[in-house]
Amino acid sequence: MIMCRFTNIHSAVQDIAVKLINGVKAIKQIWIVQQPLIGDNFNDNHFNSDCVNAVIKEFGFDRVNFILRYNLKKAQHDTRYSAENREWGKGLCAPDSNMRTEYLINEHPVLINAFIDRTRNEWGKLNLYDSSHCDDKTGVDLEGKVLVISPTRLNDKYKTPEDQLFIATDGFGCSPSASGRAVYGYFLKDNEECRWDRNDFIGILKDEFLPDWAKEKLNISDDTAESVEDSGISMS
Repeated sequence: MIMCRFTNIHSAVQDIAVKLINGVKAIKQIWIVQQPLIGDNFNDNHFNSDCVNAVIKEFGFDRVNFILRYNLKKAQHDTRYSAENREWGKGLCAPDSNMRTEYLINEHPVLINAFIDRTRNEWGKLNLYDSSHCDDKTGVDLEGKVLVISPTRLNDKYKTPEDQLFIATDGFGCSPSASGRAVYGYFLKDNEECRWDRNDFIGILKDEFLPDWAKEKLNISDDTAESVEDSGISMS
């Protein structure tokens, strides 16, 4: 099974911690180096997109989002951060025992808030599937389903809606009651086989969000009630 699409955040915890610490130190260094250029990169509470994209390119969306969300987690009552950004920060799923002071960016909240705005804007441009596009997978057998992979499990170059779609074929993880978590199958985009864990999926793609190219590949017609169950594939 080929696993080249895995993101680095899926590697060993210790390896992630080292990368995050190194990453935030480098991000802090960027802040220091760019202080004289703030006038060029920061105007009207917005950062120049080139400045933000350089950080994302260097460290990847997952690490940058982690650092920014951690800073928001420590500032939930600071109204200098927008309500939208503070709500976004609540998406950080990590216990306090895993947090480090090295993760904090000691800069003015207005600057950090503007950086977060731009980072979230760049993330939005990816047009990725999220939980709003999915049916809950809890208690459901996943075999034959069109599943949506969490974008945090994909390397940045594979963070596309096309690369999120996966057909489960077998594995103990397909069963909601099995102790095993492995789900085997293939990417709908190119039939590349891979193994994931059940928890790597956001859920089961809702019928209305299946793109035309996928319908064509699965021989699904919009003007018929024909189910894809004939091909062993289903979405809900």
